[in-house]
Amino acid sequence: MSENSALSIIEKVGIATIDHMTHIDNLDSIFKNGLLAHNNPHKKIDISNKEVNDRRNKLEPIYNKNIHDYVPLYFNPRNAMLYRNQRKFGDEVVILAFNKNTILLDNSFFTNGNVASNHTLYSNDIKELEHEAWNWNMIWSRSWNEQPDAEDIKWSMMAEVLIYEKLEITQLQAIYCSSNKAKKYIEYRYHPDYIEIIVNTRVFF
Repeated sequence: MSENSALSIIEKVGIATIDHMTHIDNLDSIFKNGLLAHNNPHKKIDISNKEVNDRRNKLEPIYNKNIHDYVPLYFNPRNAMLYRNQRKFGDEVVILAFNKNTILLDNSFFTNGNVASNHTLYSNDIKELEHEAWNWNMIWSRSWNEQPDAEDIKWSMMAEVLIYEKLEITQLQAIYCSSNKAKKYIEYRYHPDYIEIIVNTRVFF
């Protein structure tokens, strides 16, 4: 498939960026080393859920590598993990919005739901994004609460893109914050001229 055809599918299903949530104190390492896989020595604050990560400690079926050797990103960052982390860390959680083309990088793949679940599907074929197994109405949901199929929606909203080992900082388009305080801190500390720092309350809870 040509890159133009692949990008056409990516745009058709509504993907604008591919996002990763992190603690603001991890930006030192990210700006210096790039965004690294879960198994890396540079994280200052790990915001992941240990119980969930224990279930993610397994081989994926595409390249037969451990899930923790990949950088995890979301199509929809406004999901259950963000809700949990916002309650714990407040405006110290930020969203890194990467170029949508990252899904096309070598040794990457994507899923139709939470990788920690046993019934999640994996693919590295962009055409699969149009398959009914990828329920974009659910993936793009704003909430899973008070819905008859709440658990299915919650699982779908956690659909992922996984990039092997490292994502270069040059792929980063924007950093979304939930407060002006966090925005000003990032601007003052890093002076990232080529990256937009945006207070985007729609992304957060």
